[in-house]
Amino acid sequence: MRIVRFLTLLLLAATLASCVTTTDPRLIAALQRTSVREIRIELAPDVKTFGFGDKPDQQVQEAVRTLQATMAKELIGVPGGSTRGRLVVTLHVFDVTTKQARIIGGHDSMIDGTVRLEDAKTRQLIAEAQNIHGEDLSMRGSGYGVIVAVAINAATTSGAPDIMAQRLSKSFTRNVKSWLTQK
Repeated sequence: MRIVRFLTLLLLAATLASCVTTTDPRLIAALQRTSVREIRIELAPDVKTFGFGDKPDQQVQEAVRTLQATMAKELIGVPGGSTRGRLVVTLHVFDVTTKQARIIGGHDSMIDGTVRLEDAKTRQLIAEAQNIHGEDLSMRGSGYGVIVAVAINAATTSGAPDIMAQRLSKSFTRNVKSWLTQK
């Protein structure tokens, strides 16, 4: 009986070990030879935007500028290779919650996009990531009661007018940087 259990566990362990995904070494080498020098952000024709209230076009453009600034600050020069690269980000979902929706309704913010790294001179594709995701989960203080949660959410959204876009931009940029610097 013990031998059967042992063999079953051994088979299960071997099966799980074979499920580990590995990164293609050619992708890693291509990324390491490149250095981001330009960043372009574009909205997909069917981009889903939510939470922009009365003036969605203006607010989306302001949020895109915030994302552009965050990415430029964090990603220019990464990963550090000699080939000049252009990072092209196509946003498919760009949902920046309003402060009111976050405080009262617990609305989350998220970005989903495709990121392409291309040679800045030849425009040849170097690498592409289909599903880069960034999020800023809204509900802080849940479990303490509605009054406490609303107070904590109000405190976490105070600050700059674009604090929600800044937080979301940092999350998305962190995930892009992880993709660019994978080993």
